[in-house]
Amino acid sequence: MTTDKIAACMSALLAVWGCSVAPVIAVADEALPHKSKSVAMGQGFEHFVTRDGNHLMDGAREFRFMGANMPGLVVPYDFTLRLPERMTLPTPWEIEDAMKTLAHMGMTVVRTWNLPMRGPQEPPQPWHYVLAPGQFNEAAFVTMDHTLALANRHGVRVMICLTAGSGDYLGGIGTYAAWHGKKRAAFFTDPQLREDYKTTLRFVLNRVNTVTGIPYKDDRAILAWQFGNEIWNAEPAWLTEMAAYMKSLDPNHLVAETRHSPAFAAQLIDPNIDLLTRHYYTNYKDSGTNWVAAVQREVAQIKGQRPFFVGEFGPYIDGKVLTRVNVQASLRAFLDTCIATEGVSGALLWSMYFHHERGGYYWHQIFTYPSVWSYHYPGFASADAQAEIEIMREMREAAFRIRGLPVPPVAPPDPPVLLPFEDLALFSWRGAAGASGYDIERAPSPEGPWALLAEQVSDAEVAYRPLFCDESVRTGETWCYRVTARNAGGRSVPSNVVGPVKMRAACFVDEFVDLSRAVAHSEGLTLDNTYNARYAEHLFRVCGTTNAWIDYAVPGPAREVRVTAFFAVSQGEPAAPRFLASRDGQSFAEVQRVRAAERAHIAPPHAGDANRQTQVDYAVALPEGTRRVKMVWTRQMALDRVEIEHTGAVR
Repeated sequence: MTTDKIAACMSALLAVWGCSVAPVIAVADEALPHKSKSVAMGQGFEHFVTRDGNHLMDGAREFRFMGANMPGLVVPYDFTLRLPERMTLPTPWEIEDAMKTLAHMGMTVVRTWNLPMRGPQEPPQPWHYVLAPGQFNEAAFVTMDHTLALANRHGVRVMICLTAGSGDYLGGIGTYAAWHGKKRAAFFTDPQLREDYKTTLRFVLNRVNTVTGIPYKDDRAILAWQFGNEIWNAEPAWLTEMAAYMKSLDPNHLVAETRHSPAFAAQLIDPNIDLLTRHYYTNYKDSGTNWVAAVQREVAQIKGQRPFFVGEFGPYIDGKVLTRVNVQASLRAFLDTCIATEGVSGALLWSMYFHHERGGYYWHQIFTYPSVWSYHYPGFASADAQAEIEIMREMREAAFRIRGLPVPPVAPPDPPVLLPFEDLALFSWRGAAGASGYDIERAPSPEGPWALLAEQVSDAEVAYRPLFCDESVRTGETWCYRVTARNAGGRSVPSNVVGPVKMRAACFVDEFVDLSRAVAHSEGLTLDNTYNARYAEHLFRVCGTTNAWIDYAVPGPAREVRVTAFFAVSQGEPAAPRFLASRDGQSFAEVQRVRAAERAHIAPPHAGDANRQTQVDYAVALPEGTRRVKMVWTRQMALDRVEIEHTGAVR
């Protein structure tokens, strides 16, 4: 098929599916951009990182690092749940929050994930970087442009993965093969598939950044090109060929190995491969139970021929090798070994996420561990089950120690941005990198006087919902609000002011961090925040079975109750709870005016349909004068959120 025909087909697909994918770029050899003059002001670094024996060098100084994997920098973070509203690329604000977070931690390297490729039977999506062999999505690559521009601004080097072995359900080596009807293994030997991959290399390495004007191959923020994520079965001949091709296109940058397993297999020493790597998890064979010994043995086998770095490691509590009690000490011993061992250049934590532009954080459940999701700095009580505060502290301290620097005091955060809202005092803010909590204030006018409503409010206890509710308002009142970020280093200046906002009602919210918000409940209810991927990554819920109940009191007459519940598909169809209303807390009557919106979720991939859930959102109109609301389980159900709208307390 000719280039013009492919472009026409792609345009037709875009029209049919209504996707906001940017125009297709058809790449022919003669159309490839040549080296252009870079914009000096866009370069945040004086030198490219180079290799000298088994050391990395930044000019005349050795370059050593602690850093993190942030797959959400260039791909939709929610790549396995496939919730449509979250299958989006990050915005420039979110990318900058990620870079600021790394800078707060002293981390100097970030590793991206693969550049997703559209399968031949898939509709094009905004996050498909490669739409077909030789066909590229300009809008997706602009995300990468922003990543590199902001990395330069905040002093972070970037390691870019170019495709994927593991994780190629977003599109990797198997997808390249599928475009020609070939088997996955042919990727390494078939001449056409090798050429397709080289076409991607030519496009990426020769790309000129639309934000800075700097060709990628001249951008000093790029630490290294990596063949792809965990291409564990890459053949030596293929690695040799592709490394030489990369160097012919771009002699400025390092090339990093991709094969992460099996542990202690012989590493490929190739003149064009600069960095050797492994990945460490407690369930990975051989190295899983003793990372300290694994690092030492790996370096010994390399015999000083190349620098070694830990491309991924996840200190996730599995209850066997790592426990809540030993995880911090075990992590420190591992990081100390990386720092003390000659020939280890650095280590990259798996994985970290950043603030969401619409408030709170992005979340990503680690499917194989009950109470573990990706890390958020500086760590929060909501992730105490995975010792997040302690792990983030250890990573920050190690990031300075590996560079031979004293650990500096924590810097105060920048001010947050309060997001606009209407009618109800349910609101969110764009968080500040490094903030541990927020102080909420309100006033009758933008000039004040300001009164403190709450201190140290976490933006990591609620996922994808409003972060705070001012439950003390009354219907008809008008208020202004502002938010201040804080951490161990101090407080920011206040945010922008939102308001005056006239309240149509007050609101009571329970997210089930505990059961303290209920006035009463039956015995046997259990709180849960494990395997959150089964519950659209919402963090907390209360679980019960038939005839369990929970009872709420509100300070003013209630108008409506809104409830989110989850039902296991394996146990049958959803069955709505019974909603009971009372004026006095003594006599309850069942409410019949119930609206339900049902939504099926894709099961997390680690256990298939056994864990598939159906989410149901209920809205219940309450009788006039209702002051108590009781919900009664009619089958096994996880109650995820309760929101009761009422007139407000009498003052």
